[in-house]
Amino acid sequence: MDEYIKQSIDARRNAIEANLKLDAEGKKKVVELFDEIKKLGEKCKDVGEFETEFSKSPLNQKYTELFTELATKAANTGATVAKSVAGGIVSGVADRAMSEVKNSVLPTRAAVHQKVSDAARSVPVVGDVIDIGQKASYLGHLGKLFSKKK
Repeated sequence: MDEYIKQSIDARRNAIEANLKLDAEGKKKVVELFDEIKKLGEKCKDVGEFETEFSKSPLNQKYTELFTELATKAANTGATVAKSVAGGIVSGVADRAMSEVKNSVLPTRAAVHQKVSDAARSVPVVGDVIDIGQKASYLGHLGKLFSKKK
């Protein structure tokens, strides 16, 4: 398998395993999914082909659903990840508010920022990471809301 394909797969797996506390069932689901993803990676000649094929395959949706399921489960059990993500959300909101103030003063900077953001999101792996980060932030926010109701 191409080295960069392996790195791409490992980055996705690490996004789950390093950030979420997995029980035995969760670990089993991760192993099963990534066995399928590796099979796809072995069929591709380079990372560009892999990213294109992965984005079109049902494995992409399975990955997103598994990440969401495991993150939701962690948030619902009061895992520290949810608290960490919630803290990140608060920090992110403050950062975004500051950016909005700057961008309102410097409209050309806002335009440059938007172009950079659009360019980053168009890169397959980077776009996936941004989407996953946004979903994790949202789930962390939900976890924080639910933990306050107890």
